[in-house]
Amino acid sequence: MNFQFLITFFLTSLFIYGDSKNIKSLEYQYKLKKYDALRFYFDCSIGNLKIRPSNNRYIVNGDIFYNAEMPKPQLKLSDKNNIARLDFKVKPNSSSASASTLSSLIDKGNDNYKINFKLPTKIATDMNLNFGLGKVDLDFSGIRISSLVMDCGLSDVTLVSKKPNIISCDNIKISTGISDFNSIGLGNFNSSKYTFDVGMGSAEIDMSGSINNNTTVKIEVSVGSLELKLPFNTNINLSINQNMLSSVNVKDLVSTGEGKYESKDYQKRWSSMNIEISVGIGSVDVSTEKK
Repeated sequence: MNFQFLITFFLTSLFIYGDSKNIKSLEYQYKLKKYDALRFYFDCSIGNLKIRPSNNRYIVNGDIFYNAEMPKPQLKLSDKNNIARLDFKVKPNSSSASASTLSSLIDKGNDNYKINFKLPTKIATDMNLNFGLGKVDLDFSGIRISSLVMDCGLSDVTLVSKKPNIISCDNIKISTGISDFNSIGLGNFNSSKYTFDVGMGSAEIDMSGSINNNTTVKIEVSVGSLELKLPFNTNINLSINQNMLSSVNVKDLVSTGEGKYESKDYQKRWSSMNIEISVGIGSVDVSTEKK
């Protein structure tokens, strides 16, 4: 199968990690200008990830630093029907290292794999991200996100989108797991459907941004805590289903009874955001961003 992209791999030993752990590096670059869209599948059980928009509109590039005692990261580009697919996987297991080695590596999970991606800004991109243990720093500002599915696992995750998405986004689906999840400007994704599953961790979900179409938001909170920030320039309809063991605090909206709230002022020119929140034994705090 032929691809018109540039691939550069450098595998070198750079320095000594700790007392005896060697670090290897992998650099990569893919040209995607010939493709109509990109599908990005990321599956990482241990590691520290950073994603940023690329300076080049059609190129994926970045680098990976990893512990030589651990399996080499798997990175592969393929295509079908003129759609590029980029697969990345890090899956340490008992066959690749001793139990004692794995235990120490888990304690320093972020340092075993340090992964940096820069994604193109002129191609529609589907993201499917699955994290295990680590720290995740995502800045999707300027990237054309057509779909985002993310499982945060045990990782601490920061997700930022500071620029309006110039294409429609089919779906945003995020499971925060046991993580500490923080976000800014999720309304900029320009999606008509958002789904959040807040597990045992804490989640700061910031729906501010440029809301150009009517939107539905569904959030389930099990035993975790949720801080939800809503955009001021959007008509809000909020419904909360809670039990006696949950804690709910709603500011800046008007209660209409039976767990329902709406914006103080409605504007015909604004889009509407319909939000449903179900709370188990967790806590929910809702507020509206200030003008």
